Amino acid sequence: MAKIERSIVIEAPVEKVFAFVNDFDNFIKTQPPEMEMEVLSRDEGPNRVGHRTKVRTKVGDQVVESEVETTEFVENEKVVMEQKGGAMKKMIMTDTFEPTDGGTKWTAIVEYELPYSLLGRLMDKLKFRKALEGSSDYYVNKTKELIEKE
Repeated sequence: MAKIERSIVIEAPVEKVFAFVNDFDNFIKTQPPEMEMEVLSRDEGPNRVGHRTKVRTKVGDQVVESEVETTEFVENEKVVMEQKGGAMKKMIMTDTFEPTDGGTKWTAIVEYELPYSLLGRLMDKLKFRKALEGSSDYYVNKTKELIEKE
């Protein structure tokens, strides 16, 4: 599987960063402007193991629907979400949170595998990985900006 990892230190306590990152409405606010995302459905209540969210994402002329489920949840430390249905062959998103002097080190990891083996690997090298890296950079920086502005 391919892997993209981004870490950033945010000048806020772990509890605040964890709460912000685990609010799916905030996730939508922190996506690049060229990416249109909407929540189609989600379980009621806070994020927890078994929590499911279904989203539709539009990038350019591509529209992708996917459903993710939280598979690991350790408050103020780690959250893992896995795609349970959608366009990817496999996708796992992991967020970790570590206290630092004056803030929180937040690491966002996306591991993924595109469908269609050989064609998927070619598409990843030509287009997809670069777009996902740009989106990941935007996501962590926008998250930092919004949290530190509060």
